[in-house]
Amino acid sequence: MNTRQFVRCAVALTLALPAAWACAQAFPSKPVTLVVPFPAGGALDVVARGLAEQMRTDLGQPVIVENRAGAGGTVGSAAAARAAPDGYTVLFGSVATHAIAPGLYPKLPYDPINDYAPITQLTSSPLVLAVSPAVKVNSVAELIAAAKAQPGKINYASTGNGTAVHIAGEAFRKATGIDVMHVPYKGGPQAITAMLSGESGYMLANPQLVMPMVQAGKLRALAVTGAARIDSLPGVPTLKEAGVPGVDVTTWFALWAPKGTPPAVIERLNTAARKALATPEMKRQLDAQGDSPVGSSVADFTAFVRAEHAHWVAFVQSAGIKVD
Repeated sequence: MNTRQFVRCAVALTLALPAAWACAQAFPSKPVTLVVPFPAGGALDVVARGLAEQMRTDLGQPVIVENRAGAGGTVGSAAAARAAPDGYTVLFGSVATHAIAPGLYPKLPYDPINDYAPITQLTSSPLVLAVSPAVKVNSVAELIAAAKAQPGKINYASTGNGTAVHIAGEAFRKATGIDVMHVPYKGGPQAITAMLSGESGYMLANPQLVMPMVQAGKLRALAVTGAARIDSLPGVPTLKEAGVPGVDVTTWFALWAPKGTPPAVIERLNTAARKALATPEMKRQLDAQGDSPVGSSVADFTAFVRAEHAHWVAFVQSAGIKVD
């Protein structure tokens, strides 16, 4: 680079920095919308509403949760990708929308890597294997024995095709060799209703969904999918402890903006989300639900979601898992 080129670059950078700073300082000047691509009352929705309340305090503007459900989270995710890249529309997505769906849907209406600007990973949690009161078992071994004794008679619920709950259910079925049927519901509340009524026998569910029912004695928790037990269910073993290794499904929630959103705005949203996760209110909510707060940097989350995308696409394809 010659002297003249260096001077031009220096001037351009000098002019750009105040503009970027002004952008960050001015944002937001109106409400921010969190697009939740799953139904109201589901696991993502519960966390999104708590987060929105805490982010509002830091941003100084309302943060509105908008549920746009359908097709395993892909409808709302696609809509968010097409929104204006100004930071006022943010996707509250998950492992399902950005890591699992690409392996299940050959014609996904968005590119999970290239259509978004990553903001931060919010949470991480195992799933809980819970059984309906209609299934008279008290352990994972008893559930497996009951399913093998009645091939095709017991079914498992999910919160929809392509969700982490669906994939975990298939991983459990393959690991144990049981003959069970998958019944996808439109969302978490519908799946829980089916479990309570005995319409569905069991589910590997997000802790947010089943924890209130387990604590009320309406559902029984048999195991969790993570590498360690969770504090809110200390007496419930991991699946590995229960004799079923290899079902290590960890679900996570995260924020993305549409591709092209200014970096200064992305950093502002990242800061607001991380501050929200650190509040006592969010810590209490997440702990009660069996969730762990993360709050990663933009760079760390970008690397994380690429790795998760590669892992789950390969897993879904190699396992031959299909949508029903």
